Amino acid sequence: MDQSLLERIIRLDENDELNIIRILILIDKMAGRNQKQTIDGINKLVKLDFLLRYPVALERALMKLKKEMDILKIDIKVYERVSVETNLMHFNYGPWDSRYRRFLTILETKGLITYIISGNTVNVVISQIGHKTVEDISSCSEFQDYVIRSGLIKKNFGSYSSKKLINFFYEVFPEMVTMKQGEEIKI
Repeated sequence: MDQSLLERIIRLDENDELNIIRILILIDKMAGRNQKQTIDGINKLVKLDFLLRYPVALERALMKLKKEMDILKIDIKVYERVSVETNLMHFNYGPWDSRYRRFLTILETKGLITYIISGNTVNVVISQIGHKTVEDISSCSEFQDYVIRSGLIKKNFGSYSSKKLINFFYEVFPEMVTMKQGEEIKI
């Protein structure tokens, strides 16, 4: 029996390895060319990953910024446009997936990322092993969309604070403003 496209997409989203690769590519791109920049807080990482995970959301955000040339680079596939169901939940500080702590723990345990604690903020840093892994992964055509989109996210939103991102999200995705905490986000 053949699975529907939606069932296949849902199964892919449940694949921890694919989620971990996506997040690692994003962390690496956010580190910049010199691999020295950090992501200031897990909440910021989650918000940036929301844009990577849902290219339709990235497209809407770039439209708000009037970045027509960057919008063309997103190259959204048909299945990405029709898959509007997400398992991200709305929390006080924007989108959140309960699996992020597990994903980040796996990345840290494998030595692909490290953390730097600064006051109450947990800064996420790519390790040399993590960067080398992303270099290897980036040669695979299957992950080129993540690489390109992560670069666009870094370019357009990398300098945003977590607070500025959530305020921007509420402008671009006004449906989030009225959502109840714990409600599933649908873009």
